[in-house]
Amino acid sequence: MKLEDFGFTEAEAEALAEGGWSRGDCARVIRAERGQVATLGEMGERVSVVPGTLKAGDGAPTTGDWVVLSDRGAVLTVLPRRTRFVRRAAGLRTEAQVVAANVDLAFVLTGLDGDFNLRRIERYLTLVGESGARAVVLLTKAAACAERELRVAQAKDVAPGSDVHAIDVVDGIAPDAPRAYLGPGITACVLGSSGVGKSTLVNYLVGHDVAKTKAVREHDDRGKHTTSRRELHLLPEGGAILDTPGMRELSIWGDATSLSASFPDVVALAEACRFRDCRHGKEPGCAVRDAIDRKAISPDRVDSYLGLLSEIEATEKARVEKSRRKRDR
Repeated sequence: MKLEDFGFTEAEAEALAEGGWSRGDCARVIRAERGQVATLGEMGERVSVVPGTLKAGDGAPTTGDWVVLSDRGAVLTVLPRRTRFVRRAAGLRTEAQVVAANVDLAFVLTGLDGDFNLRRIERYLTLVGESGARAVVLLTKAAACAERELRVAQAKDVAPGSDVHAIDVVDGIAPDAPRAYLGPGITACVLGSSGVGKSTLVNYLVGHDVAKTKAVREHDDRGKHTTSRRELHLLPEGGAILDTPGMRELSIWGDATSLSASFPDVVALAEACRFRDCRHGKEPGCAVRDAIDRKAISPDRVDSYLGLLSEIEATEKARVEKSRRKRDR
């Protein structure tokens, strides 16, 4: 296996050279588990122990990382990440959780059944925008929807700058549309709630079953968590795809600039407001509210933007407070 086909770039080569390591010392994390990781390199797959110094915080090895291994196979260090998907850790903790690294492309999936949710698409696009990866929206289970063209148009409205495809790999509706974005050296991941068809898509692209699938519940079209861990799979045409579990909690960790990629229309309007700290409520000279009045933008989209902005600001406030308490100890 050539490391380049698996996503190895000049950035990783330079990091190895700076540390005095060779390509043979390097491998990619294909699966991360408690206290150890499964890695794949030129010498094949192996299980590597993670030392205590690397187990805590957002520097711990995660799926997609490039790592340097010792002669005995222990992880020595994690190479700098080109991109990283970070969310706020589940629960009440004010901590970052890196869920994937060195991903070039994110397929954001939502089902054309009871799962279809524009606000959820916006949330995932914000996560992708903050990561540094490119987003492609896939509307799955297209055969079950009689209003595919309408749904595609609605998705395009909330995903400016991203391609949108309605697909159904089971019933043969544009099943190979995702392949146009894949190839040697490209790492993609699939994001979406449980039951949208992430594992079904991964199995189709890989060419055989590597991920468990399960039918959705009939009464609400929602799925159960069939993928319980993030795992990187090689693709037959080169490159790799990362399957992820549906996330019950997806809190944004980045700052307000994360919204520039997912809400470029709202951000552009906000720059024309009279006051730089305009909250787009009843302030005079608000270009965003003026656009709503002219029906140039959906009020639901603006409300979604404001909700995510408030969430990001609250997280940032909690991070600052946590740092202050840590300094005062």
